[in-house]
Amino acid sequence: MEVNLTASADELLTKFHALSTAQDVADLLEVDKGVLNYHLYILDDSKRYTQFEIAKKRGGVRIISAPATALKIIQRKLSFVLTLVYNPKPCVHGFTTDRCIVTNAQVHAKRRHVLNVDLQDFFPSITFPRVRGMFMAKPYLLPPPAATVLAQISCSRQGLPQGAPTSPIVSNMVCGRFDSEMMWIAKANLCTYTRYADDITFSTNVKTFPAALAKINASGQAEVGDELNKLIESNGFAVNPAKVRLQIRNGRQDVTGLTINQFPNVKRRYVRQIRAMLHAWRTYGLEKAETEFIQHYDRKARSQLVPASRQFARVLRGKIDFIGMVRGPGDRIYVRFLRELQQLDPDLVKTPIDPLHALLKMYVELKAMADHHQRGYLLEKLLRQAFELDGIPAVDSFRRNNNGEQIDGAFKLDGWYYLVECRWRKGVSAIEELDSFRGKVDRSSAQTMGLFLSIKGWSDNVVPGLKQNPHKCIILMNGDDLEEVLEGSVRLRDLLAAKAKRFSLSAEPFYSAADYLAEADDAS
Repeated sequence: MEVNLTASADELLTKFHALSTAQDVADLLEVDKGVLNYHLYILDDSKRYTQFEIAKKRGGVRIISAPATALKIIQRKLSFVLTLVYNPKPCVHGFTTDRCIVTNAQVHAKRRHVLNVDLQDFFPSITFPRVRGMFMAKPYLLPPPAATVLAQISCSRQGLPQGAPTSPIVSNMVCGRFDSEMMWIAKANLCTYTRYADDITFSTNVKTFPAALAKINASGQAEVGDELNKLIESNGFAVNPAKVRLQIRNGRQDVTGLTINQFPNVKRRYVRQIRAMLHAWRTYGLEKAETEFIQHYDRKARSQLVPASRQFARVLRGKIDFIGMVRGPGDRIYVRFLRELQQLDPDLVKTPIDPLHALLKMYVELKAMADHHQRGYLLEKLLRQAFELDGIPAVDSFRRNNNGEQIDGAFKLDGWYYLVECRWRKGVSAIEELDSFRGKVDRSSAQTMGLFLSIKGWSDNVVPGLKQNPHKCIILMNGDDLEEVLEGSVRLRDLLAAKAKRFSLSAEPFYSAADYLAEADDAS
């Protein structure tokens, strides 16, 4: 049996929407119908899946049902097809392209209240009739014979198997109506809703969290509100009461394992553990460090085919890479850990560590991103990391306590404090946006200026308007400037200092990186 499908994406979509019979399903997955029937109807379920247990972080065990090799190939093919078919709603962040736990957490950052709810026995509760009915209903509208075969490929006796390649995408498809209703109840209560697999989250900035969604009971524990609980149960799910948390701004807030009080971040103990692992390896050697880690920290089952010491090294690399994913490729903690690991084992980190190149790659990827809200957040993050790489003291975005206005970031350079405003619109930034930002700067101390970064530039009246204003306090930067910095043509510190100097001497709010480099060439 071939592992990969040979048909193009367009051909697969056409075949899926034309499915009618079991033979059509076999043709779609490029598998002999007799082989498909054997694995679905003849082979005993106990031989189709191998079950084993893994320990949960908070105690107990999770049952994993891993499909046999041939069935796994069939499921992987179907999973690929369904990924082409499924159109995820904006609230879905699990098992979808360009979304992850970081994007899920970012939606709820800096909120007054955050509610976390876990759905109990999520995969097993999605049974064969539910999956079959989903394929037969809108928007797929497949005939019963085809829907039945697709559901049989996806399900075992217990419902969706936790461990099957098809389970994540099928669960998202089944939750289509559920997600729509959850977005509706969130909007009705001035909240934002997201779902990452069985983890659902609501957040809001209203003063009192809506009782329809959650409340604190007499024992001081959070419990799901009646309206939300009714909606969840009407969709065939149940709440895990032990995993209901209502978190307030003054305490630590976390979503899908990341802290979100200011921005998505790994927990401090995660960073401390990596630091301890690197120290143990450097001080005692790889094998002793691995033994200490297994005894005191690691609870996961590891492959017996890989030597224990190499498992430790791979786990450590994975933990460091996770920091890079969450905090960004230019983050100083990530870069420092990666360099330490490279010194201990060059084979684990073979490529040169160039955080500036990593930021340029990130910027190029942002250009192709369709989610404009997420792109704006990542632009702020990229700029902060560029500040860090050049040794410029900077802070992340924050909200002023006195009036609640949002500031995208701030930095200090040559004795001056700068507020930062980032814009990445489809078009140029208007003068009204500059006026709004200037108000934020005016409400700051006398030693404060503003950096307005607009990737697409600004309208023609922006520069004259800033020059005519008696309170000259804003310098401008565009996407071309940022690219020159990320390509290594000019240091960010030098460019900002040159912009500030030109502004002081000639009241010009915009001095481009191209002009700076041209004058530097002439001077040399």
